[in-house]
Amino acid sequence: MLRIDIKSYNRLLLNKLLQQFKNNLKIKNLVYFTLLPCKRKNFVVKKSPHVFGRSKEKYYLNTYSCIITFKYLRKKDLIVIYKLLKSSNFKEGFGLKFSLF
Repeated sequence: MLRIDIKSYNRLLLNKLLQQFKNNLKIKNLVYFTLLPCKRKNFVVKKSPHVFGRSKEKYYLNTYSCIITFKYLRKKDLIVIYKLLKSSNFKEGFGLKFSLF
């Protein structure tokens, strides 16, 4: 059984990757998706060191997570998964963690 933990700061990229897994006919029946809740971090930065507390800027950083679990694994399935992840156009926008158990 293979488990892939995916983290991204862009929800659209994560949805596109999940659509690629759903549309692939060779591994469509082997895949379970679990979307985890979004984590949000808040940052407050002062605009100027001279203005004491009146002008602040707020920034938010959202982290989107997903777990993809594969039921059965064969050598052919691993090759298909590898090719699918390698051919993804936005692979630099993801954090991937692979677990075998």
